[in-house]
Amino acid sequence: MSLLRAIPRTMLASYFVAAGIKAIRDPESLVPAAEPLVDRVVPLVKEYTPEQVAGYVPENAVTLVRLNGIAEVLGGAALATGKGRRLGALLLAGSLIPSTIAKHPFWTVQDPEARAQDRSHFLKNVSLLGGVLLAAQDTEGKPSLVWRARKGGETIAKETRRASKKLSKGSSNVADTATELAEAAVATGVALVESLGDSSRRLQKQAARQLKEAKSVAVQTAEEAQEAAAKAAKRAKKEAKKQAKVISKKAKKLGENVQLGEN
Repeated sequence: MSLLRAIPRTMLASYFVAAGIKAIRDPESLVPAAEPLVDRVVPLVKEYTPEQVAGYVPENAVTLVRLNGIAEVLGGAALATGKGRRLGALLLAGSLIPSTIAKHPFWTVQDPEARAQDRSHFLKNVSLLGGVLLAAQDTEGKPSLVWRARKGGETIAKETRRASKKLSKGSSNVADTATELAEAAVATGVALVESLGDSSRRLQKQAARQLKEAKSVAVQTAEEAQEAAAKAAKRAKKEAKKQAKVISKKAKKLGENVQLGEN
């Protein structure tokens, strides 16, 4: 981690670490602000989560304040040290949202001066939220695994198209060569028939029959060569697309699994 990134991350994390330590040591001072939010959110969480999970959701505001403080300390430490910084930044973002709503609900304050002060703190926390979200997306100048997987898939697809074009061109060349051979055989047969113009009728019939057979074999050979080349090109294209799809899918899955924990 470069110094240019280490110092700003530590500065950003310091606010959360200090706030988290205060919440752990003295949660009672934050309970009055947290209770209205806890009374609204906890019943909804218990209602829409499975019973196995709902049973572990604490209802005590003091416990929830301390848990939020622990999340802030852990997330701040991860962001400052760079160990699991992206996961830590997401943890800070998750802890900042409820604490901001609980501490600074300026829309409920009637006094203009107090309302303006709460609005200022609310916007400050929104700015902090933007900072931690940027930190969560920071890859330290390296392409993310998702980007690399997508780029690799595009490269494979491009190589597949290039190989298919080469195979198609090769099959066309084979067909042209076979056609040329057929034409040469026919020309030879014609010359043979003409040279036998003065020979016996039997020799002329034999030459005509041989000419017909040579033409048939040449045409059949050209068709078989063209068909074989087309089948080979089709099989190669299909196999290349299949391999590209498998590689791209595996790379994308790997990127999604490790993106949050990438250091």
